[in-house]
Amino acid sequence: MKTLIYSSEELLAEHDYSEKFTHKGHTLHGGLTADGIYKPPRSLNRIQAIENWTEELRKNGHQTNIMDEVKEIIAGDFFPTEEQAKFLMRSGCKDSMTRILTIIGVVEGFGNDGIKLLPPLDMQQFFVESIEGTALSHLHSGLLKAHGQDEAGSDIEEGHDAMWYAVRDRSLGNPTITDDMFENLPVAPPPGYQGKAKAAESVKQMTSIGTQIFPQINMMLELTLMALARILHIEYGAYATFHWAKQVLSDPEVSESPEWAPKVVGYIQEDEDIHVGYLRCALAETRARTLICEDGSHLSGEEVIDKLCEVVKKQMGGKRRELMSIHRYTQILKELENHPDGERILKEFKALGRIPELEETETEAAQAS
Repeated sequence: MKTLIYSSEELLAEHDYSEKFTHKGHTLHGGLTADGIYKPPRSLNRIQAIENWTEELRKNGHQTNIMDEVKEIIAGDFFPTEEQAKFLMRSGCKDSMTRILTIIGVVEGFGNDGIKLLPPLDMQQFFVESIEGTALSHLHSGLLKAHGQDEAGSDIEEGHDAMWYAVRDRSLGNPTITDDMFENLPVAPPPGYQGKAKAAESVKQMTSIGTQIFPQINMMLELTLMALARILHIEYGAYATFHWAKQVLSDPEVSESPEWAPKVVGYIQEDEDIHVGYLRCALAETRARTLICEDGSHLSGEEVIDKLCEVVKKQMGGKRRELMSIHRYTQILKELENHPDGERILKEFKALGRIPELEETETEAAQAS
């Protein structure tokens, strides 16, 4: 019989690692077991638990492919393209790539602060059916904590943010990191963030609760479900980043760590697969159940999850992703402005792939910097 109920300690349990990775004196999470295979952090039981919960849904005929189409839509959608990025690096333009990899790490670090905002809830009170032995019942007893530590590390080991910085440093030969790389970002840090990253003035905080989509259900429940859907969307989008980084940084012509760097990016991807798994499962479990409204009436979980996912796809896709591309392009333009052969490089760069459309004010700012 498959195990469906786990303690917090079991969900946070580690493998017995025979080799750990370090960078600049800090230990990175995860590692290699005696057979030389990478195992994500806190995955001794977590992966199997998620597989067991998901299999229960499938066995009972319930849908589990929550927002899977987002991954396909975003796949390969990364600016600059692999060819453009390699061309910049071959042309000696390391600063732009340094900034791109730095921001990827910064945004990873946001994850733990965002997860900490979710209030601990007794999830069973919101459902007609039992949620015993589900991902839903384990959100606040290990799953969310493990996710947050995966992103930003724990008291004893570094997480994905530091892993991306390690990838940056080794593949680019320890580039110079300046404070302005953390300023005017196209994404706002979540409340509670204590780092030095700052959003651009034009970027509005996306953390307010706003108007409830389903005012008949508990506000904190909707906030939690919406947050899970948003995080899942972000996780899907990360796969395009993984593919891009592995392709670019495995090229010995432009990368100083063509073996180690893409390998570590792959390790991060394995860690993120766990996040996708439990988020999809928890949302699918909600979709398969009946919600209890504040007045005691009932509401279809399918209606709630489908609507929330529709809203998230509209909020998180398109223009939001394009803002990040525009930010990267602006940084590239700034670097080329100070390059003795910048005009030629920019012309060839544009010929290699899509270029984000800048507003006139953005173009002027790039040229004036």
